Amino acid sequence: MRLEDLAHRLDSAGDDLAAASTTLSIIDPGARALGADASGALGELGRDLHRLLATALTARGAEAAAHGARLAETAHALRQVVAGYRTAEADSRTLP
Repeated sequence: MRLEDLAHRLDSAGDDLAAASTTLSIIDPGARALGADASGALGELGRDLHRLLATALTARGAEAAAHGARLAETAHALRQVVAGYRTAEADSRTLP
């Protein structure tokens, strides 16, 4: 595998993670699915569960987005390394 191929794969994985971060925010089934509309202790439990679920989904979405950004940064750095290698090779050909 060439370094350019690796950079492309890192970009692709970063894009997938960014997409996953968006997906996580839309899979919340809503409070009603957890019984939050019930009265009494069961309703309170459902509301608490939904609050926990929403908090967890938000946190995991943020983590996925951050990891996606890190992968994109790594791909960019790898491309800079490739450019440096190419420059070094070209410069070495011009030496006496």
